[in-house]
Amino acid sequence: MVFRLIVPVMLTIVAAVSPAAARGLPAPFDTPSARTIAAPTNCPPPPPPSVTVDVVQAYAAGDRSYSKVNPAKLAARNKALRAMRAFTSGVALTANRYVSSNGKRADQGGCALVWLKTWADAGALTKITGHDAQFALSVQLSGWTLDYMQVRDLHFTKDDPHVAIERWLALLADRLQAHTDTLKNTTARNNHRYWAGLAAMGVAAVTGDPARMRWAIGSARVGLDQISPQGTLPLELDRGRLALHYHLYAAAPLVMMAEIAREAKVDLYGYRGGALHRLVAFSTSSVGNPALITRLAGAPQSVAAKPASYADRQAIAWIEYYARRFPKRAPDLDRLLAFRPLRNPELGGDLTMLVRTRR
Repeated sequence: MVFRLIVPVMLTIVAAVSPAAARGLPAPFDTPSARTIAAPTNCPPPPPPSVTVDVVQAYAAGDRSYSKVNPAKLAARNKALRAMRAFTSGVALTANRYVSSNGKRADQGGCALVWLKTWADAGALTKITGHDAQFALSVQLSGWTLDYMQVRDLHFTKDDPHVAIERWLALLADRLQAHTDTLKNTTARNNHRYWAGLAAMGVAAVTGDPARMRWAIGSARVGLDQISPQGTLPLELDRGRLALHYHLYAAAPLVMMAEIAREAKVDLYGYRGGALHRLVAFSTSSVGNPALITRLAGAPQSVAAKPASYADRQAIAWIEYYARRFPKRAPDLDRLLAFRPLRNPELGGDLTMLVRTRR
């Protein structure tokens, strides 16, 4: 099977799909061999699906830097996203158990499929409105596609779930892309766009949709085109005390898109003279030495120099993929990798484990 892309300013690129992947592109990690099992019947129930969700911003009114959190708004936001986040964490956990066992725990992979199929059948989140809800979806959808890549070669003897799951993922991506294309303000160019790009790229990779892949690559380039010679993202520098957090947060989808795009012979790492390398170097070095970003952003930074908390380790989990590809290129990689295991359910769960599957 051939996956064909026609990307602006590039020649047509053709990438053969490995036999392990029935459709689309291979995952940026290795997965157990294809097999068929009886659908598991002992899976815990997933969080109740909803077709919509009302999400509010967590920041104080009038805060143009979007860095001052309003506790009441944050609590309301977390409550609205609780089921979605629990679903993301649960699917990642079971998919990871399947991969880490090299297929021996097929029941766990089956449970990941059961959860995805349950939400697909319910049309979960297919009627959301509002930008904050769409953005929240883009982050979670990114995780679901990377989870699905881990289990897509696992099938059931009866009522195989893959068609329903892929149709649902594609519908969510359709609506997310349509919403993103209407944006005219900074959210059309900041980390929101890159997460939408990763969600779309993940869906394109599992369904073999070249038009969606072109849109996703374009989204990555929106971010890469803005990276300064110093390695900063101007829109994320405007976030005050959260500038470093949002540089790391923006780097996550950009690095993951670079990894997936490599499977299609598209080099996002080398684009714009290696802009992504500059962003990674600036962001990772700023964790241990935030003096420069503190000066540029005009405020002390929120990310701890020693990322021991779960939130801070989640923020740097994407470096597992970068370090696998470029083990010595960015400063402070070894120091940050000492905080393993690095997990982020929005990027497929246990990234430390996933990158080690690829020899």
